[in-house]
This record gives sequence, C-alpha cells and structure tokens, in this order.
Amino acid sequence: MASIPFISATAVVFFCVYNLSVNTVLIWGTVQPKGTVFRQWCPPKIGRKSPVDSNMLWSKRLSAGISEDAAGQLRPLFNYSFITPEQSLRAGLSYTGAARRLRKFVQNLLQGEKQLKIGVVGGSISVGMHSSKIGVTDWFSIVLNWLSSSSKAPDKVKGRNGCRAASPTGYMVFCLENNMDPDVDLIFVEYSLNDGYEDAIFDNSIVAAKEQLIRRLLKLPGKPAVVLLQVGHVWGCFIHPFFYTPEDIEGALAAYYDVSTVSQRTSTYLLNVHRPTEGFLWDQVYDDHHPLDVGHKIMADLVVNLIQEVAVRLVVSPMTPAELNLPEMPLPPPMHEGNFEPLGTTCLVDEAFRGIAIATEGWQWVNEGTEAKPKWGFVSTTPGRQLILRLGETAHNDILSSRPNGTFPVLFQFLVSYTSIMGKAIIDCHSGCNCKQTLADGHITEKISVTRMMQIHIHWPAHSGPCDLKVTVSNETSTEGHKFKVLGVVLAITNDLKSSLSIKHWG
Repeated sequence: MASIPFISATAVVFFCVYNLSVNTVLIWGTVQPKGTVFRQWCPPKIGRKSPVDSNMLWSKRLSAGISEDAAGQLRPLFNYSFITPEQSLRAGLSYTGAARRLRKFVQNLLQGEKQLKIGVVGGSISVGMHSSKIGVTDWFSIVLNWLSSSSKAPDKVKGRNGCRAASPTGYMVFCLENNMDPDVDLIFVEYSLNDGYEDAIFDNSIVAAKEQLIRRLLKLPGKPAVVLLQVGHVWGCFIHPFFYTPEDIEGALAAYYDVSTVSQRTSTYLLNVHRPTEGFLWDQVYDDHHPLDVGHKIMADLVVNLIQEVAVRLVVSPMTPAELNLPEMPLPPPMHEGNFEPLGTTCLVDEAFRGIAIATEGWQWVNEGTEAKPKWGFVSTTPGRQLILRLGETAHNDILSSRPNGTFPVLFQFLVSYTSIMGKAIIDCHSGCNCKQTLADGHITEKISVTRMMQIHIHWPAHSGPCDLKVTVSNETSTEGHKFKVLGVVLAITNDLKSSLSIKHWG
C-alpha cells in the first residue's frame, strides 16, 4: 500500500471519483482502500470556523465516597469542562500502562514542589493551523493553560511547541535538539497523519522511525514522560478506514516502552461513520485535514482525561520509593532488532543553515512560511546557479570524528511540491571530499508541498580541511519552471545506517 505523504498548510484542490464497480476511491490517481468514506462536502472549504458550543460542555464530578483529603488533592485537576461525550472520552484512552514517568509528572503537579515543563513535537495539526487563535484554541495551548491553572507550584507550567509543519517522525529523529528543551518533563508526540501508512508488521519504516524518536525522547536529561496523541486520517474530502493508520502497530511500541496513548481516531470515528452525532461530524470537526476549534478541543479533552485518570490512581495507589527510581533504569534494547536511535546529530536548518552557505549568487534566502512557524531556505529559479555549502566547522567535529574511515551520511533537505514551477538540482561534492553526484527533483504529482530528505554518502578522510557541497540548478525540468529550494542538511552519528534512515518516502 502506498504511503499517503505528509502535507503542508497549502490550500489544496481535490479531484475525487468513486468507482462503484470495484469499491475503491480514485483520488489524484491513487487507489484508496476499501472502506474509505466520503465527507459531505468536496473540495474542502478552507477558512471555515467551528467554535466550541458552550451548551455542550460538561464536567466530571468527584465521587461522594472519596475522602476529603483525596478530594482536596484532585479538585484543581477537575476544574475542566469537556465537550467530548463521556463514552467517547473513555474510548479514546487507548493505553495507560504502568505510566511510571507520567505518574511522577502528575505527582509533581499535585504537590507543586517544582516548575514543570511540557512540550509537543508533531506536524501542522499540533502547530495549531486552522484553529481560530493559535496560542489559545489549539489543543496544546488548552492543555498548557489547564495545567498552569491546576498546578500548586508558584510558577506556571511552561510549554514549548516544537512542531514543524509538513514533517514526519523521521525529521524529529534527527532535529530534536532544535525543537525541544532537554529538561522537559512531559512531551506529546503527534505524527500519525503526517507519517502516512504502511501495510507491514515487519520492516515498517514508519514504526522504525517512531521507535527511534521515542528512544531519543526517553533519553533526554529531564527523563520526560512521553504520550502519543494519535489522530484519524481525514484527508480533504474523504476519511480513511479505521485501520488505515500506523496507530495500531505503534501500540506495541507504547506497551514496550511504557508510553501512554490517547486516540482521537478511536474516540470520534463511530460518532461520524456509524452513529453520526450532531456537533461531532467530521465536517464540523475538521477543515481539510486540520482540526477546527472543536477538533482541537476534543484532542485536549483526551489529554486532560488521561492526566485526570492517572491522578485518581495516584490517590488510590501512591508512588513508592521503588517506583520513583524505576525511570532511571536504562532503556531496553530496541523492540525491532538493530533499530537504535542516532548517537548524535547536527541539524542545520534556518539561520544555522544560512551560516554554512559560502557562495549564494543567484539564490535568495526566503521565508515561505509564517512568522510564527517560518520555512526558511535558499531558492533559485535560474539554471546553472550554484549554491556552495561548507561542512567542517568546529560544531561538526564530534560527528566527523566518529567516522574513522571518513565516510558518513549527510541528509540533504529540500522542498518538493506539485506546483508547475518546480525544477531539479544536481548535488555533488565541490572540494575537500568526494560523493556520488545526485539529481534531486523538486516536483511531485501529489497535490502537496513537503520537506524531503535525500541521503548522500560523503567520503572525507581528511577532516583538517572543509568539505564543500555544491547544489546546481539543472537545465532539466519536468515542468515549465526551474524553482529549487534547499532547506538544510543533517549530519548524523548512527549505530545502524539502514535503521536510522528508514523513512522510505523521504527518497
């Protein structure tokens, strides 16, 4: 089954055909799986609003049988109003597990003895795109504000949104240091739509990347609790079948690493497909593939419910000294044999990437994103123009010295898009090192604009001098234009190159 690529916030025009004879959906020339469900409107109505109806809100009540002392501890956490129906809220609690680290986080929240930090990594959904006010109505901000109001600590809970639109899990495996604080206490992971789908239990590149990211997060100095936030595959004018997501196979990772999971898919799928419920229909919850305010509220509800459930268990069964020491235990070996996370990475994007460019004539440094979530890169539209990138500065020496034979991978990041002006570029080594010349094509047929990473093997036995990479806009093009955009490079120390670079749809 072909992967559905991750996408940016670019407005998309959909062409949909339903073939009754074979019971498949043909969209953009791709055969969709049996069970794909059409939404009521197509193409998507970009820019719609879907405010939360205050008349639908409800709150939990603490049991009358609970002691006053326990009620006093829990009451601040129960000052929250849900919109998700109670049964759907319970269904969305996919896996709690032993929750050792999450229990510690919630205990610190209840005791108020330290300022806590939370974070999120993911794509444009968790960036907050299509919520009416990022920082207020997106799910992460709702959760952050609730935690701050619930904490007994004198300082509010701090939050960092480290998401990057149009990126899959594999991007964060290599660029985590750029997007998350090392001392974070709780971090959410939301990538299920951006990662697409692979119909395989073994050698599944999506799951391999997710395992590496989980391992990197669990090894952060702050020993954070990790929670997977899974979303359904809503794609413009259709909804993928219930199974069409990496969520279920990633459930094994959750159990193996004791990572809790909440599922927006499981929580709301039946409210749309089998028991359509006013107020929770996909057309009321989603714009194209991005949740509207109601959708973000549902996602926040699932996270709040998880933390409340863990808090209740803590009151009933408090943490013991032995349990407090368990998070310091070393991680088990990878669940998928040999699938170790990178030992170290240097992710050069944005201003750090701009700093290694030593020749830029004919290229412009431009931001094609927003001020809040920029998408900086070098762009050229003229064949023959060369961009020279210099590797070998002091900051990269730890990566280089790890390869005594002088051969190591560089991940070259560039933009691919369906627009008719995209062209191609030739990437090769200019001086100081050697590599195989590679042609990168910035044009794809899917109606998306995304970041792609291309693996380049560089042989650089003498690290005393710099290694210069050259990017040349090619005369060859499959469109009417020659635009090529370079976004960054990544140097990585890996245990197993294949497992660390197993994101197949990155090229």
